[in-house]
Amino acid sequence: MVMFDHFPSYLYLFRAGIVNGIGDRFSQVAVLALVLEITGSGLLVGLVMGIRVVPYLIFSLLGGKLADRFNRRMLMIVTDLIRFPFALIFLFVESSEQLWILYVGVAVLACGEAFYQPVRKSTIGSIVKKNQLAKVNALEQVIVGVVLILGSISGGVVAFFLGEKVSFILNAVTFLVAAWFLKKLPDTPSTSSNIKEEAGVEKSWNQVGFVVWTVIIIQLLTPVTDGIFNVLISLYGAETFQLGDLGIGLLYGALGAGLVLSFYITSLIKKRMLSLAVMAVGMEGAMQITASVSPSIWLAACLFVLISAVGGVSAACLDTIVMSRTKPEHQGRVFGLLESLTNTQLGLAMLAAGILVDLYSPRWVGMIGGMLNIAIAALCVIFLFTLRKKVLLEKTSIL
Repeated sequence: MVMFDHFPSYLYLFRAGIVNGIGDRFSQVAVLALVLEITGSGLLVGLVMGIRVVPYLIFSLLGGKLADRFNRRMLMIVTDLIRFPFALIFLFVESSEQLWILYVGVAVLACGEAFYQPVRKSTIGSIVKKNQLAKVNALEQVIVGVVLILGSISGGVVAFFLGEKVSFILNAVTFLVAAWFLKKLPDTPSTSSNIKEEAGVEKSWNQVGFVVWTVIIIQLLTPVTDGIFNVLISLYGAETFQLGDLGIGLLYGALGAGLVLSFYITSLIKKRMLSLAVMAVGMEGAMQITASVSPSIWLAACLFVLISAVGGVSAACLDTIVMSRTKPEHQGRVFGLLESLTNTQLGLAMLAAGILVDLYSPRWVGMIGGMLNIAIAALCVIFLFTLRKKVLLEKTSIL
């Protein structure tokens, strides 16, 4: 693969991410279908989704802390191997009396994912050169896009035609395949890093602190609107435009296409990443407002591509800033904290959005979500102006 010539080690992490992501989509589709088939309860479906979010409170912090103390490659391999048998226990769920097995499986897999993510992100900072971080973080968004497009569609097809049990088996196999890819990854002890400081860039701890804390603030605020948007996707497709599963699939496909597009946009960015990330948040909000009043699903789908693209650019820029301005031996804890807090925020926002759409129309809720994004961007602009007075901007290309 030509695009990996400058960072060959990341290729194995990329492949593992694609395999793991598609397997997770297979399992998610099959689990939700199984719950509905056995119980027909939307409340229990919500409970399953909630179980997937709660472990991030603890296990992301744990994963981040251990990533700074132990070999990151081995941590990821062991996590995948532990998840393998638990991915298979869904095969034993046949009735409502056995649903506890399903909940245990969902909880353990969610704990593994929560633990795995900060280890993975801190690994990127250890194996990729600083001048390649933006492109690699853009490829991370491609993974999400590919998983959205291929994982959701193929997961639904497999579950429908071959049954949930086949989906569960395939998901379990993906953990073994991902572990095999990771085995080829170079050792990534927490104290090693091949990131080199850029010539002429002066960094004091105070300067690094301001920039990283700005990123943390942005990443703690945006999950609120992301959670609202996640809930609205299904409602827009199925109810607002009255196209049922077809509408949902079309909009999710648009999101995936936008994340793939974000790779090409982010590849062109060389500086001013923080300012561009803030601008992207505001643009995302403006397009969410426009999508909320869209007269057709085709216009909405086009807007979803753009929303996802600018969101992917923002996410890639913010991750790049953290990786480039945080010592490699501290990145696990930073990403652990971010994963823990952002996923908790996301879960609470989705719960709040679920309540709101029972009281108000999805279009109205979507408009409010877009306005919140614009407000967040405005607050960040104010913070950036304050930051400019405290650091020597002419000596850094981040802001």
